[in-house]
Amino acid sequence: MKKLAKIMAVFAAIMMALAFAGCNNDDDDDPSKVAVFKATDESDGATYTLSCYDDNTFVIDGKMGDLKCTVMAGTYTGNPSKDGTITVSLTKFIDFETGKLVDASEEVKANADGDYTITNGKMKIHGLTFTRQ
Repeated sequence: MKKLAKIMAVFAAIMMALAFAGCNNDDDDDPSKVAVFKATDESDGATYTLSCYDDNTFVIDGKMGDLKCTVMAGTYTGNPSKDGTITVSLTKFIDFETGKLVDASEEVKANADGDYTITNGKMKIHGLTFTRQ
């Protein structure tokens, strides 16, 4: 009986050690920003913020006067925190009638998807120059 108690104590200690080692102390499961770019459309004064996250997603938020909204979202490959090329795949685009993000149409994706080059912290996207912050 004494031998069984020792075996059980060792077994319990091993189980506790495995349970402790398996704990994850990451309270923040949200993706973190790896790069932020900003651009201003001089024709209408709208400003855009492109945020790239560590889960390879991006979001572009727009602001014009008091109106703020997310205008597109998608995924990317590459490293937006350094000069080089990133490849973008658009998944969501704003429906201007409702102001909500919807699945991007094939036509919109054809105009947005592709490679974008970052040089000296700047990247051109459809006529706007986005500058890394």
